[in-house]
Amino acid sequence: MSVPLNTQTTKSITISNLAEARQWIDSFPRPVGFSPYAWSSTKRIALEVWKSFFSGKRFHRTLNFMHPSFYSMIKTPEGFPILKEKSIRGMC
Repeated sequence: MSVPLNTQTTKSITISNLAEARQWIDSFPRPVGFSPYAWSSTKRIALEVWKSFFSGKRFHRTLNFMHPSFYSMIKTPEGFPILKEKSIRGMC
């Protein structure tokens, strides 16, 4: 399954490259009860979503029922989702 990008997002976004996206993702603290490995994996997947966003390609992975912090990572600091939320189970 692939998840389409939210093309409406590009209008006003403060994250303009992968380094800034990584900094944004790293700003989220690891949730209580999450192992370092699970958190590292969650952040890696969020960065993959941002890579898809910057390349303009659909995200070709399933995103089902991730931790709520993950869904914040794949939104801009302004709160705009970079993927179409209706395409992600557990997000809407």
